Amino acid sequence: MNLKRAKWSFNAAVAIFRRDMHVFWKEIGGNLLRIIGEPLFFLFVFGVLLPKLNLFRAGYIEILVPGIISMSTMTGSMRGVAAGISLSFEYNEEIRAHILTPITMRTLALEKIICGTFQGIVSGTIVLALALIIFPGKFSFSSLFFFELLLIFIASGITFASLGLALGSSFIPETMFEVLFIIMMPMMFFGATFYPLSLLPEVHPAFFYLTLFIPLTYISEGIRAILTPEIAFLPAIYCFIGIGVYFLIFFSLGVWAFKRRAIK
Repeated sequence: MNLKRAKWSFNAAVAIFRRDMHVFWKEIGGNLLRIIGEPLFFLFVFGVLLPKLNLFRAGYIEILVPGIISMSTMTGSMRGVAAGISLSFEYNEEIRAHILTPITMRTLALEKIICGTFQGIVSGTIVLALALIIFPGKFSFSSLFFFELLLIFIASGITFASLGLALGSSFIPETMFEVLFIIMMPMMFFGATFYPLSLLPEVHPAFFYLTLFIPLTYISEGIRAILTPEIAFLPAIYCFIGIGVYFLIFFSLGVWAFKRRAIK
């Protein structure tokens, strides 16, 4: 009986995932604009314009690109899940309809996280492609380049999608977008996105250790370790450990918040 219920739950999750993917591709125009817009401005202004004006050194591109990619995977996964969950609970009751299907709450929460992870991977891949087009020849690839990058995209996606699930389940849309902004902005600017972690001890040791408590730091340094290992401070294995710790925290928090909101 338990095996039969598990099969029903899995089939329901697959159907819901297909439906979510259909909506994503149906709205691909708006999604692409959201994915490309902000990173493209960062890449052009900080990677092209300011170095040409001699306001940034030419090597800044190698520092900048991994940070922008990490930022895109974060926003793609976290904002996508948080917005969808919060709006659904508050307005269109889509989540309530999904709960009526033969699916467990944990499985439904996991489906939303997987959906957000997919959006994070798409965001990171598109921004990476843009960077390679805008800055040809700046990055060298190892034989395991795509495999390592896919792993860190997946790790980033499930971590921040879990955080998005927690936020979307805890706040109404009007408040949630404000909270999302308050959480994302410090991570975007202090998560080693626009500078390498190795330089922070020269600024102040306290700021260096503070940055280590920001989950985006491990994504930025992880991608930097793959694209520009000579600049990265943290080895990739430490980055995966850091991401893993935050995933466990955010996943537990996300599932708990989702269950609590769903049974109201």
